[in-house]
Amino acid sequence: MWEVFNTLSQGGFMMFVNLGVSIAAVAIVLMRIYYLWFKHRMSASAFADNIVANVDQGNYANAIQTCAQRSSHPLASITKDVLMRADRSDKEIERAYEAAAARELPRFKRFTSFLPQAGNLGTLIGLLGTIHGLIEAFGGAQAEDAAERQAVLAKGITVAFYNTFFGLAIAVFCAITYIILNGRQSLLLEAMEVALNRVRDRIMERNKAMRAARAG
Repeated sequence: MWEVFNTLSQGGFMMFVNLGVSIAAVAIVLMRIYYLWFKHRMSASAFADNIVANVDQGNYANAIQTCAQRSSHPLASITKDVLMRADRSDKEIERAYEAAAARELPRFKRFTSFLPQAGNLGTLIGLLGTIHGLIEAFGGAQAEDAAERQAVLAKGITVAFYNTFFGLAIAVFCAITYIILNGRQSLLLEAMEVALNRVRDRIMERNKAMRAARAG
């Protein structure tokens, strides 16, 4: 621990600022891993199969109860809103779907987009530290004593390199984890979209068949 603090101290104040950025980035990554891989472990296709089976039987109460049991999952929450308006017109069902999706999907994608910004911020802060180190290095050229000039130059270059390395390391970490997290997020969103379209379309098809039967 002391070695880490000593290394950060050699890089100057900007190293500690970037330490805060790196801690925030790691916290976001851990939170998103938990959210995307563990908190909402549910097969979208199996869930859709269950809901569609209940819709085919006209058992909307059981379908809504199934959604209520998984209310924290965006797929279940959106599906429940659609089912609550299953006896309405197609336009109202579509509006319910769009309103619920607009409410739930941004929550599902929350914080992932912060990672590229954290990477950019880490790079910029590292660049500020680098420039500060170079200013110190070139400022030492004015010293009359050769040993003093060499010491100031070495210290300034050390500060510059430490900040450059740390800033780029944060940027690389954020870029790699963003690719992984965004890929997982996109797969889950695609699966949810397919499941939701199945349920919505089946409700509309059933309503159309019932209207045709009544008209006949």
